Amino acid sequence: MKKFLLTVALLLFVMIVFAAEKYVWFDEKTPYLGADAKGKYGGRLVVGTLSGPRTMNYVVAKETSSTDVIALFMGYGGTLVELDNYARLYPCMAKRCEVELTDEGKMIVTFWLREGIKWSDGKPFTADDFVFTVNDVYSNPAIPSSTQDVIKDSKGRLPKAEKVNNYTVRVIYEEPFRLAVRYIGGLYIWPKHIAEEWVKNGTFTQKWTVEAINNKELVGLGPFIPVEYVPDQYIRAVRNPNFWKKDANGNQLPYLDEYVIKIIPDQNAQKLAFEKGEIDLWGVPAQFYPEIKAKAKEKNWVVGTGGPTYGTTFITFNWNHDDPVKRSWFRNEFFRKAVAYAMDKDAMIDTLLAGLGVAQWGPVSVLSPFYNDDALRKYPYDLEYARVMLQMGGFSWDKDGNLIDAKGNKVEFVLSTNAGNRIREGMCNIIRDELAKLGIKVTFVPQDFNLLVNKMLNTTDWEAIVIGLTGSDEPQGGRNVWALKGTLHFWNFHPEAAPGKQIKPEIYEAPDWEIEIDKIFAENIKVLDQKKVYQMFSRYQELVSEHLPLIYTVQQLYLYAHKADLNIIEPTAFGGMLWTLPWIYWKK
Repeated sequence: MKKFLLTVALLLFVMIVFAAEKYVWFDEKTPYLGADAKGKYGGRLVVGTLSGPRTMNYVVAKETSSTDVIALFMGYGGTLVELDNYARLYPCMAKRCEVELTDEGKMIVTFWLREGIKWSDGKPFTADDFVFTVNDVYSNPAIPSSTQDVIKDSKGRLPKAEKVNNYTVRVIYEEPFRLAVRYIGGLYIWPKHIAEEWVKNGTFTQKWTVEAINNKELVGLGPFIPVEYVPDQYIRAVRNPNFWKKDANGNQLPYLDEYVIKIIPDQNAQKLAFEKGEIDLWGVPAQFYPEIKAKAKEKNWVVGTGGPTYGTTFITFNWNHDDPVKRSWFRNEFFRKAVAYAMDKDAMIDTLLAGLGVAQWGPVSVLSPFYNDDALRKYPYDLEYARVMLQMGGFSWDKDGNLIDAKGNKVEFVLSTNAGNRIREGMCNIIRDELAKLGIKVTFVPQDFNLLVNKMLNTTDWEAIVIGLTGSDEPQGGRNVWALKGTLHFWNFHPEAAPGKQIKPEIYEAPDWEIEIDKIFAENIKVLDQKKVYQMFSRYQELVSEHLPLIYTVQQLYLYAHKADLNIIEPTAFGGMLWTLPWIYWKK
């Protein structure tokens, strides 16, 4: 942890310094991740997942069931820069990077690309691919995406890329952009020779569906290429024959022949699969951790734990429900505060996480350098306080103890989460039971993950959902969630930004505090003084915890388990077990 904090402190210092002059972020002397690896070839790695992918197009993907597969051929070394397991930035396909602020106030980031890199289909990777990716994909107003949300500047302007020569590119922002190197250098890159036609004919967002896997259409710069998908069973990816990274002995990475993702839609079944050796590693749900830990020596497993993860889990309500009655409840801040006070987080930690968890009160992970506990309003479990909140919100109770609103409507709603996730299902059961004590009838309906996400993002046909976001050390990465027109502002989509265009403009409302959060996310990005950024994100945490658009639950500690014969290096909550995927190998 100290190592991480020191690194962050160094990066913050660097960000302040380069405001005055040209700054070299890294040069040819800085090794890329994996350059010192020494492993051996062969074998395959099998992991489990609850759901199959919905798309292979990163621009439209919004669920980890898709992005985890996409990362195999677009990530893990397929970007200009990358982060290690402590969020430290390293060169990747760029060998040198300079940043400068011009007299006109612009920020220019120059990347020098490594020469000789090829796409998986053998075509050369050049500056043209990167310029196309920035200008024609992520900065293209006709292709809205979550990525576009986070790379725009304070005025909503998107960056532009220029080709200097075949292996040098410049990215230009009209004003300072605090995270330019990390965000622009970390973009998943598209093959111009394939995707340019999609942009020109307007079919970009329709391409690379899951059928592209079996059609052998996927082309990438990452270490593996998905080549086989059997729905509800597995996805198989094979080694990219042109992956550019080499180990310390000059051997081409990755070491593994294949990477297989088995679709196992239930955590109990995943546990059984790990115990039987059908999957090689597992992010252990807390309720199973004590048993897995006790068997580790006998089974030859490596089992470990870390601090709280970066992700969040919360209940959210649909502020734009078609029913004006329910809409009024969900928009009622006192109603949401009553739900917060009724949430028994200790019970969740004890019964669902075997004590291996912490209460969450806000949107920023405690591991983030921007976390500010003092800024958070907290809601300890207290049903009496919950009743007071409901009374302040205009609610009361009928003679049978049912909660009713000011017009006499009984308060009842449907609560969903993704089926098979036993922890979230348990949270829903606890929430339902506690709200019943307040006279609220909650009907719990678990649903398939992809179906649930599609309904939440593209329709108004949902009422309340317990779900999560992956999170990061850097709050700005959540701009697509917190900007008013963000593509993941799901509880209160703006009519112009709702992915399914489902929101009626006449019912849309944005409270002042949402507008203030939107402003924080727009403006912090041009601020290079990290103390001021910390203050801005502290205010954001204060607003979210006060007004509760998302009501946070609990988060388990980072728990992992893998076969001891698998060479996995230092898993962390940030990097997980797979941050070294290209140089993971079997010891035997």
